[in-house]
Amino acid sequence: MPGHGQKPAPQKAVNPEARLQASVARDLKLRGLEEHARHQSIAVEVARWENTLNQKDERANRKRREEQILEDSKVARINNTSQRRQRLEELYQMDELRYEAELNAKGLAFRRERL
Repeated sequence: MPGHGQKPAPQKAVNPEARLQASVARDLKLRGLEEHARHQSIAVEVARWENTLNQKDERANRKRREEQILEDSKVARINNTSQRRQRLEELYQMDELRYEAELNAKGLAFRRERL
């Protein structure tokens, strides 16, 4: 009952479908958020998978590089040994020829035995 001199408060117009529309709007918004969350979850899984794959690739590449370094070192060692051996043989041959020339200059004989 309104007080003396007061007008009754206007009643809101009741839309019978307003609650239904509000409920549908909430459901649509919730569905959109759930869909977004699902897409985010998939994106996180893909990122995790790619990260794991990259780590495996990096480990494989590192192992391959280490093996290549070992192989290169082995080949270089063999080549260096071969070159040193060849230079020593050349040095010995030059020394032998010099010694033979000195003996010939002195008129001495030099007997060579080849193996």
